[in-house]
Amino acid sequence: MAIEEQDAAAASRIVTTNSGLVIGAAMVVANVANYGFQIVAGRFLTVEEYGLLAGFMAVVTVITVATSSLQTTVARAIAAEECHEDGHVIDGLTRSSMLVGGLFVLATLAASPLASRFFNIGSLPLILLGVYVLPSALDSIALGRLQGLHRFTGMAVYSCAQAIAKVAIATIVMAAGLRATGLVAGLILSCAIVALGGLYASRHAGSIEVHALDPDVRRAFAAFTMFWFMLGADVLFARAFFEDTDAGLYGAASVLGKAVLWIPAVVAQLIFPRLASGSKRGESVADLAVRAVAVVGVVVSTSVLALYFLGEQLFRSLYGERYVGAADTAWKIGLAVAPLALVNLLIQHFLARQQGHFLGAMLMIVVIEIGALYLGPKTDDFYALVIAIAGTLLLFVMVPTHAWRRHLPRRRPAG
Repeated sequence: MAIEEQDAAAASRIVTTNSGLVIGAAMVVANVANYGFQIVAGRFLTVEEYGLLAGFMAVVTVITVATSSLQTTVARAIAAEECHEDGHVIDGLTRSSMLVGGLFVLATLAASPLASRFFNIGSLPLILLGVYVLPSALDSIALGRLQGLHRFTGMAVYSCAQAIAKVAIATIVMAAGLRATGLVAGLILSCAIVALGGLYASRHAGSIEVHALDPDVRRAFAAFTMFWFMLGADVLFARAFFEDTDAGLYGAASVLGKAVLWIPAVVAQLIFPRLASGSKRGESVADLAVRAVAVVGVVVSTSVLALYFLGEQLFRSLYGERYVGAADTAWKIGLAVAPLALVNLLIQHFLARQQGHFLGAMLMIVVIEIGALYLGPKTDDFYALVIAIAGTLLLFVMVPTHAWRRHLPRRRPAG
């Protein structure tokens, strides 16, 4: 009986203690490097140029998350033992992903003249952003292999390598006198180099021979693209409609405000293979899900409070005196995106079960958010409010009806 209780407790853990320590340390290094990239850029660029870079990075984030549909597909296939044992560096999914990525680059070339006018940037950065799809896809496949194998320590080290390479390239580019466009080009180079290394290191995971347009990939692509577009649309619209200086301050506030989602995003990645394998075997993952929600709630609450009380000191220390005005907006953005931390967990849950019933409602809410950002007041507070309403509405829609009923007061029968 004691052994069964220990096994149940272990099954409900997100990671083991030793793995958790390694992952935690690696995550700290990766986040310091990721924010080091932003800080290096903020120190070298003017506030106006930083606003431009923030717009680029919002697109990079959307692309990264869109291609993470490949990571989810690979991780689920490996965790559910639906891959071929004869592992290859370049399997069927990788080849088809490169083909789809190449078509996306061509589409970007065609759309760049019109898009550059709307977002007030040149065509070259947009073309480079289109090219970024290719290394980002390779990066996601490498991460998916490690995630599906439950090699979370290797996954954390790999993420560290990507982050450190990014900040190293950024430092070199800035020292060479190149500006925001040069940073995007450097990001493509660093991502490609580390991704190729990750593919080779994870080649024994097994071959995934599904196509890049397989239903699982399309489902995850739609979910993650809309999810992260909800997070990044405000920065794009700020770049389009705010004054250059205001756009730069909003971009900096967005970076630290949305940082509250980093640890919840890691938690979601850690539990996904367990959700996928549990769904395949018909096992309950309720205890694991409760632990994940608790961790996310504590982390997000603590992060928002830190931004509220220490925001000015953080911006002064990290970005410099020019960005102190972003502190009042950062904690509001952090509070606004809090519901989306739980939405991310729900997305992982449904994708592990190969369900996509929530996508229609999600699309409707994204359209409403875009309309509000476009038509509403062009202020920091309004943009944060739009994100908060969209996230809360999506969370309410995605939670199954029977789950809400459990917490609603029950009517007693008359008489």
